[in-house]
Amino acid sequence: MKNSIILLSSVLFLGLASCKTKSKTTSTSTSTSTASTNTSDGTVTPTSDPTVFKGVTDKSCAVEVSFGSPGSGIDGPALDKVTALIDSKKLKSTSKTTGREGERRICLPLTELKENEKKDFIEQLKKIAKEAQLVSVSIR
Repeated sequence: MKNSIILLSSVLFLGLASCKTKSKTTSTSTSTSTASTNTSDGTVTPTSDPTVFKGVTDKSCAVEVSFGSPGSGIDGPALDKVTALIDSKKLKSTSKTTGREGERRICLPLTELKENEKKDFIEQLKKIAKEAQLVSVSIR
């Protein structure tokens, strides 16, 4: 009986210790993702919309569209939609690969658009980002 109580107490203690370890790991990874939004040109900060950020990594960009990868490549259909939207407006853009699974960042100066057209274009990009996986829009 005494051995059963000691064994049960040990299992409970180890279970509680592992729960505390998991919570520390979660908070560490959260702070790491927040820190990764800092850039050498300035700070990119999150907004209330999880797919929209304030600030860009390249000062020549009015808007940047970033495509991340969950480990199996980027959201190809979302990239096709963004590319088609850029082509339909005949906008200048540059694309930079940032990872080994197709991760990329598309820079758009938007010098060809008037103010109202810019707002509409950015709203279309935000809509694509919300419907896609790991796609975000950063606005200067």
